[in-house]
Amino acid sequence: MKAIVLAGGYATRLRPISYVIPKLLFPVAGKPMIYWTLDLLKKFQVDEVVLAVNYLAEDLRKAVGDEYRGMRIRFSLETSPLGTAGPIKLASKMTRLKRTFIVMNGDIITNIDFNEMLRRHKSSKAEITDALREVQNPSRFGVVELDVTSRIIRFVEKPSKADAPSRLINAGIYIIEPSVLNRIPSDRKVSLEREVFPVLARRGKLEGFTLLDYWFDIGNSSDYRKANFALAKKICGRSKLRLGKHANAKNLKVTPPMLIGRNTTIGSEANLGPNTVLGKNVLVGKRVRISNSIIFDHVNIGEKSIVTGAIVASNSMIGKGVRIEQGAIISPNVSIRDGVRVGKGAVIHPYKEITQHISAWTQVM
Repeated sequence: MKAIVLAGGYATRLRPISYVIPKLLFPVAGKPMIYWTLDLLKKFQVDEVVLAVNYLAEDLRKAVGDEYRGMRIRFSLETSPLGTAGPIKLASKMTRLKRTFIVMNGDIITNIDFNEMLRRHKSSKAEITDALREVQNPSRFGVVELDVTSRIIRFVEKPSKADAPSRLINAGIYIIEPSVLNRIPSDRKVSLEREVFPVLARRGKLEGFTLLDYWFDIGNSSDYRKANFALAKKICGRSKLRLGKHANAKNLKVTPPMLIGRNTTIGSEANLGPNTVLGKNVLVGKRVRISNSIIFDHVNIGEKSIVTGAIVASNSMIGKGVRIEQGAIISPNVSIRDGVRVGKGAVIHPYKEITQHISAWTQVM
């Protein structure tokens, strides 16, 4: 089976980190986002994946390559944004989609049962089966109304909470018949939700499949934090922490859940967790305190520093005695001098050297 992963977005709600790092290479619980998707597809015996890319496409291509775990990886480049259906049509020009195939958003992390979804799709004789997820507030998403047989009869894009026909949202995962490609015009922006779904719904060819497995839609930094911490808890299980290969951590206090990446070194008397994910090749000094934070790969944190509720991106150097407060975002390749305080909600853009205190909610550009 073949799959198309929609990876062409600009990740505007994850800026400024996404100015430098493609969204699909953001680490989630110690693994870049794209590999959560590829591992899921491999489990379902997908043998070819087309990544529909646009922004920072070359960085993603260099990282992923043209093969992963025996799956062929192709890249379909949008020279201009094509919406949610246009990239599917474009991808179909580089690989033969003669049989049922999968399409999914690249910023979704889930353990959906594709075997059951495919079984339901085939028995329903739908042209598209759309995975659905029940949420408390559906106003950020496309919301569906089902009939008693799980056919989708109506699709409302981002309604107010009061106007939503249900709490079932489009989960960004589809099983699609090749006939759908004939319904997507070429060479222009096309919306799957607004232009394709309504036609299929009227013809009774749009099926809903409600997923009960875990599902994370990583649209913004809040979603990103929630996904990291929930998956860290799942990975740790009953253990206090999960320690990566060749990691060195002794004489420290840990509050679970806590993930430590490979080749990471933790100084003595460090106090880590809860809800903390350290990437690969991280160096944490003595008596450092880190909680409710995500630390990307290749970050140095000097002794006696305190990081609380923050995101610190790759290749950043945090000096000694630095304090980084709740909600702060430190972009890639930032250097912070000893003793500096970064206030609550402050955002530091890439390649900055910080030599003085940063007030709360400040943008350092």
